[in-house]
Amino acid sequence: MKRTITIVSTILILLLVACNNSQGENSGEYIVETSAGNITEAEFIQVLKDTYGDVVLANLIEQKILAQEAETLNIDDEEIQEEVDSLKATFGTPDDEAFLQMLQMQGVPSIEDLHTRILSHLVLQHHVGHVGDVTDEELLDEYALGEEVEARHILVKEEELALELYERIQSGEDFAELAIEYSEDPGSGQQGGDLGFFKRNAMVPPFEEMSFRLDVGEISEPVRSQHGYHIIQVTNKREFEEDFDEVKENLRNAFNNRKIYKMSEKQKELMSDIEITVNDEQFKSLEEVQTN
Repeated sequence: MKRTITIVSTILILLLVACNNSQGENSGEYIVETSAGNITEAEFIQVLKDTYGDVVLANLIEQKILAQEAETLNIDDEEIQEEVDSLKATFGTPDDEAFLQMLQMQGVPSIEDLHTRILSHLVLQHHVGHVGDVTDEELLDEYALGEEVEARHILVKEEELALELYERIQSGEDFAELAIEYSEDPGSGQQGGDLGFFKRNAMVPPFEEMSFRLDVGEISEPVRSQHGYHIIQVTNKREFEEDFDEVKENLRNAFNNRKIYKMSEKQKELMSDIEITVNDEQFKSLEEVQTN
């Protein structure tokens, strides 16, 4: 539902200016006059709405929701400024003009846009934790879970069916037979759900996290990912041959990837918790943000 932030921010400004102007007496005036024909403000606004309206409106909805959550969490301007100062130090640009130029080179058009991004990040960071903030103790725990996992799974779209299949497996029905009959994974379903061996970063984060934490032979309750609901059984594991220090950074990357995914899921959760009513029929589809 988003395009590049630069486009969104630029068009957002244009829309806001145009819509504010359209409230006055001059809404019917020509904003461009040419020998081939004139362009009214109303025409200009409609083209902006048709071309970028859904992107801008979705962006505004998201900003409102995250700003409300920031207020609930008591995230204030001082915290945002601390992040700005940290970025200035990182870039080595204490001068405001040089800092803005550096931001624009990174695709951030304005300080206001930066503040909006930081606010969103602080909200998600509050719920999930700081990306990159992982201790050696946590990484050692990851190391102990092994390098590779062999697993099979059953993938279905509906949680109710996933729970039913989980109970049937617990009651003694054959995992592989149920996978062949019900799994919607075209690659593994007809193989009894068998996925073979895989390392970290090969599967979607919630699937990966559960797979590595299961013991051999253990079966998970349904795990939700963007693909649906997975019932996972680990059938084998392989330990690392390398020492911890040799694979430490790979483990850190996998750990952080899972945290980034959790931030994305938390953002979706915040969106779904808000009642959204779109009064402009052109953008009615944006109400689906609550369920997607």
